[in-house]
Amino acid sequence: MHKTQSGATKRLPARVLGAGLVLLGLLILLSGSALIQGNKPFTISSPDFKDGGRLPHDSSFNMNGCTGRNIAPTFRWSGVPDGTQSFALTINDVDAPVAGGFHHWVVFNIPASVHELGNQPPFDQGTNSSGMVGYHGPCPPANGQIHHYIISVYALSVPHIAGDSSLTYEALLQAISNDVVGITSTVGTFSRK
Repeated sequence: MHKTQSGATKRLPARVLGAGLVLLGLLILLSGSALIQGNKPFTISSPDFKDGGRLPHDSSFNMNGCTGRNIAPTFRWSGVPDGTQSFALTINDVDAPVAGGFHHWVVFNIPASVHELGNQPPFDQGTNSSGMVGYHGPCPPANGQIHHYIISVYALSVPHIAGDSSLTYEALLQAISNDVVGITSTVGTFSRK
C-alpha cells in the first residue's frame, strides 16, 4: 500500500507489487558487491518526471485516441557498477492486459561511457509489443485505470549483445541473463479517461 497525494491509502495492483518484488530481489543480489565496495548505488532518474509520477503527455502515443507526440522521456543513470561494459534499457507496462505486460521500448548496445538516453538514440533498438522498432509511448485504455511503466537500465559485463531490430523484450532478457552486473529502475504512470 502507498499513500496518494491526498493522504489516502491505496493498494497497488498485484502485478506491480510482484514485478517490484522481483526487481527488488535482483537489485539486492546484484548490488551487494557494490555496497561492500562502498560505491554509490546504481540509480536512474528523468528530468521529465519523478519516480512514481505521471509520464509527460508528449511521451504518449499519437494514435488510437491518444494525442501525444510519441517522444520518449530522457533517462539518466549514475553509480554504474564496476565491470560495466555496456547497457540495455527497457520500458514495460505491467498493467497491460497481456501476459508479461506491454513492452514499449527495447534499447541495447549502449556504450559504457553513455549515461543518458533520449528520444532517438543512436544505439540498437529492438521490436516493441506493437511490432514496431523503437519507442512506443503509453496509450492505455480510456477507462481511468493508472498504468505503471517500469523503466529499467541493465549494466552489462559485455560490450555488445548480438541481435538486430527484431530483438524483442523477452529475447533481450534471455540474451543478457548471464551478463547483468547491475539493474536500476524507475516507475512512470499514465492513464486516460
